Amino acid sequence: MSQANQRELRLPAAPRAQTVELLYRTFGDVLVPLEKLRTRYFDQVNDDNFTRALRELRVLLPITKLDPSNRGTKFVDIRHLAVLIDTQADAADAELAEKLNPTEQED
Repeated sequence: MSQANQRELRLPAAPRAQTVELLYRTFGDVLVPLEKLRTRYFDQVNDDNFTRALRELRVLLPITKLDPSNRGTKFVDIRHLAVLIDTQADAADAELAEKLNPTEQED
């Protein structure tokens, strides 16, 4: 396969160990059922809207299924959740820093 035909590989940032540790303590497993995740972190969103947000990639979390059937329980790996939390926290930090120290815009 030539390099011109290869897609660029983009790996997400590694999660912070502290975030993964706290999530493991919170949920007690490496896989978190979607319903537990929704009620813990997205309680303002109903189940249908949360599922739609995941499907439409408004919430960037890959879904893991251990059972191939459509009715099987869907999970999120705590490492993926940790990356989402860390990324959102970093974005909030950057937004606050920008508000506190706005860069001068050239006209």
